Amino acid sequence: MRVDFMIIGAQKAGTTSLAAQLAAHPQICFCREKEPGYFHQTADWRAGLDGYHALYDPRPGQLLGEASTYYTFFPEYRGTAERLYDYNPALKLIYVMRQPVERIISLYTHNFVREIEKRPPDAAVFNDPQYVDRSRYGVQLRPYLELFGPENVLLLIFEEYTADQIPTLQRVADFLDINPAPFAETDTTPLHQSVGQPYLRSQALRDFTKSSAFQKMRNIVPAAVRQPIRHRLLSNTITEKPVFARQTRLDLWRLVEDDVHTVEQLLGRRLEAWRQGYSE
Repeated sequence: MRVDFMIIGAQKAGTTSLAAQLAAHPQICFCREKEPGYFHQTADWRAGLDGYHALYDPRPGQLLGEASTYYTFFPEYRGTAERLYDYNPALKLIYVMRQPVERIISLYTHNFVREIEKRPPDAAVFNDPQYVDRSRYGVQLRPYLELFGPENVLLLIFEEYTADQIPTLQRVADFLDINPAPFAETDTTPLHQSVGQPYLRSQALRDFTKSSAFQKMRNIVPAAVRQPIRHRLLSNTITEKPVFARQTRLDLWRLVEDDVHTVEQLLGRRLEAWRQGYSE
C-alpha cells in the first residue's frame, strides 16, 4: 500500500473544501483524518507506517489521498519533501496558492478567532515567521519540484478555484486520471471559514460535535435549549477580518513579491489579480 496523492497546501487556501470534494469521489479513498501530518515531523517514518496506513480503508482500484498543509511549513519543518519522496517517488502533489498577503491576513484571522493570536496585526505578522514563510510559495515549492518533477505537482490558484470550482476540479481529475463526471454534482459550500463562523473553545467539545452521539442528541434537544448553551461555549465570532493598514499590506507584499514572480514563471502567466493594488 502507498498513498497516491496529497494536497500539501497552502494553509488557508481552500484545502479543506478541496479535500472534502475529493473524498466524495467514488474513485478515491481519502484519509480518515484530513490533516494526519505524518511525514512532517516523523523522521523515522518507516517505523509507524502501519499505523498511518490504517487511516485508509480503500476499495479495489481506488486512489489513496490525504491533505496536510504542514508539509509546506518550511523552515518550521525540514526534510518533509525528502521523506515523502523516499516514501513514494511517484507521489502526485496538489498545491493551492492564495494571494499571499490575503493568505497572511486569513491566517491571522484564523488564529485570532481561536484566541491563539492576541497581538495586533503588525506585532504578530512581522515577529512570527510563520505568517510570511507560509506565503512564500516559491520557497515551499522548490524541493517538491526538484524531487518529484513539475509533471507531478499540480499548481492551483485559490481565487480561480473559489470563483468557479468545477473547472478546477476537472483539472484535478485530469491530473489524477480519474473520471471528472462526479464533480459536476459536488458540494461547493466553503468550509473552515474564519469570518462569521462560531468556534468552540474546547477541542474535546469540537470532537464531540462530530460524533454520532452528538447528532442523536441534537435531534432530541429543542433549539430553544440548545442555542443558549451553544453561545456560552463559543469563542468570539467575528463578522469582519481584522483591519491591516495599507502600509502593513505593502510591507508584506515586499516580503513575498519575489515568490510571486517565481509562481508566475512556473505558471507561464502573470497573476494580475494578485498584483492589483501592489504592483504597477
